[in-house]
Amino acid sequence: MRCVSVILLLCSATLLAAQSRADLLKKVAARYKSADTFAVKGTATAQIEGTSWKVTYEYNTEAAQPSFLSLDVRKSTQQVISMVGKMTITQTDSKATDPKPDGKSFALLPLGQSTEVATRLIDAQKTGEETVTIQGHAYACEVIEAVYDYSPEFKPKSAIEHKRLWIAPDDLIVLRETKRGPDGMKWTGEVTSFSFDQPPSERLVQALQRFAAQPKDRSDWAGRAAPDLSLQQLSGGSVQLSGFRGRPVLLDFWGSYCGPCRRTTLHAQDLKSRYESQGLAVLSLTQDTPADAKLWTDHYHVTLPVLLDPDGAAFKAFEVEGVPVAILIDADGKIAKYWVGLDDPTTMDSQVNETVSTAGAHRER
Repeated sequence: MRCVSVILLLCSATLLAAQSRADLLKKVAARYKSADTFAVKGTATAQIEGTSWKVTYEYNTEAAQPSFLSLDVRKSTQQVISMVGKMTITQTDSKATDPKPDGKSFALLPLGQSTEVATRLIDAQKTGEETVTIQGHAYACEVIEAVYDYSPEFKPKSAIEHKRLWIAPDDLIVLRETKRGPDGMKWTGEVTSFSFDQPPSERLVQALQRFAAQPKDRSDWAGRAAPDLSLQQLSGGSVQLSGFRGRPVLLDFWGSYCGPCRRTTLHAQDLKSRYESQGLAVLSLTQDTPADAKLWTDHYHVTLPVLLDPDGAAFKAFEVEGVPVAILIDADGKIAKYWVGLDDPTTMDSQVNETVSTAGAHRER
């Protein structure tokens, strides 16, 4: 009976340790989220596997609460930006003879986003202690192995990510982290400087101004002839866009990785149900694999025709650089409206109604 008690005590201690490390990460996230402003600068480095070369870039993550930003960029919550740059490739062994891997692309990760260290966390264990020195100051850190589940709803357990974090518990700051990028390379982010509650930098304000100035529609496309493309349907067979000439067509561009796309695609589906009897055709386009496209559309009950664009031909032809995007083509095959995102669905409803009504009036003549 004594052995059983010891085992139970050990299990309980392990569970409490995991909980306490998760609680520590929550406190760290709260420290960053509650700050008036913060700025984290650092360098990220990864060894290029199979070579004597490593790649390094700088990262800079900054944030500010709404009250510390100018009105032209102010939002209702803290705004965070991450910027990377100055990538270099250097040799780690001067005696090695393997050539420099020019032309290789690398996944530059936006490190330093410590507001998210507790988001979608599923496990956290302390594995050791280490001192990290930043700007001449030595910080006693706990080394924590953290596991996250970033899987989308439609694809459970598909995106489990492991990170190692060096946390200074007395200061509630992250000073080092390691993680693998989508290219499989293991990156180590080393903080070189940080600050809290300082006035927002001009760099942060300028970046937010650029984001705020991004157009919500592409007026330069209005009146242009829509590119004619032939795309395969997820359900089989192909679709030629010119085959819809004489009918208004709404194109909905989406990706399963895009959170807002669910709302925009379902709104496009609702428009189809309202206006299909008046001639409106609605098509959804994605660069997802057929398997992911089917999982996503099945999970969210999307019944629109799904067109697959594996080589990005449609995305390139319509200059779609990010999703969601919706494009309304009139009955003459010309662009009536090009929306980037869907901040105000009522504007789309009004434009679709007008375009469908115009097409109907022309048919009745």
